Amino acid sequence: MKVSVLIPTYNRGYIIRDALESVLNQTYRDFEIFVIDDGSSDGTREIVGKFGEEKIHYLRHDRNRGCSAAYNTGISAAGGELVGFLDSDDVWKSDYLERQVNLLSRHPEVGVVFTDTEIRSEFATIPSLIELMKAFPKVLEVYPKAEEYFLSGREMYRCLLEEVPIKPSACVVRREMFEEAGVFDEAWPSGTDWDLFFRLSRSARFGYINRPLVVQRRTSDATHQMFCEQDKTFLLSIFTKEKEKLRHDPESLCAVNRGLSGLYNSLAWIYLERDERTKALTLYLRGFKETKSPMLLRKFMTVVIRIAGRSVTRAHVRKSKDASAAESRMDAEKR
Repeated sequence: MKVSVLIPTYNRGYIIRDALESVLNQTYRDFEIFVIDDGSSDGTREIVGKFGEEKIHYLRHDRNRGCSAAYNTGISAAGGELVGFLDSDDVWKSDYLERQVNLLSRHPEVGVVFTDTEIRSEFATIPSLIELMKAFPKVLEVYPKAEEYFLSGREMYRCLLEEVPIKPSACVVRREMFEEAGVFDEAWPSGTDWDLFFRLSRSARFGYINRPLVVQRRTSDATHQMFCEQDKTFLLSIFTKEKEKLRHDPESLCAVNRGLSGLYNSLAWIYLERDERTKALTLYLRGFKETKSPMLLRKFMTVVIRIAGRSVTRAHVRKSKDASAAESRMDAEKR
């Protein structure tokens, strides 16, 4: 089976060579690469062209339209039975495609397969994304320990209501799955992969390879870093819509409330870092009303107490300054 590898990029000339080389060095050889340049103003075109590799196809947007639009351009151009995604700052280990395609070849009922991910930043390396997860390891616990797991759409859906264990760079999808699930939502700059996995889980079985075959590199120009507020806002809207469908599904309702609670907390934290305390407090209260999460109420009270403490401190400082000024005036009058 041919794999169409999609690499969206925007001003990543400084790092895209590593991504391309990691694909070209794969032990599985039946693939094509589409580099979708989303309006870069650096030397990305020249860097890609220097590879002189017939497997690489360069596509370009005249203006920056966002990662989702770039992925969708690639999906439209893809000619393979399978579609793989690779962010331009990430890399694959050499047997990544071989392991993914092998599983899909043996299990035609599986529509989506993904692997564990190693995370690297300039400060540290995290060997396993999955070990950081809470919900997904519980999904795996019901099965005997293995290197490969096969999960129903229902199992993945309930997990996705709480967290997303799938990184696009660690995921290969049968092309036909997009005909039913649709593609990426271009209206938002970030968070749309989670939304797509929700839709895929309604019709696909998932395979999971319990090995970190992908290296995700944390860079300052990563989409989820640049658009963190929009990311959480979009996901809150998606989760709220999902919750409306779950009134008669208590187990899933509990899961989506946990997911919503985490999103409200994350977005409130973004506002606190910007010192937008009113927005943060409003979110904590809204989230508590929506989910009844004690954690959100505790966070709300902590911020209120902190604000009150700062007000008391400022009042004390002002009082001390006023008293000192009064004493100085009295001393001056005595002299």
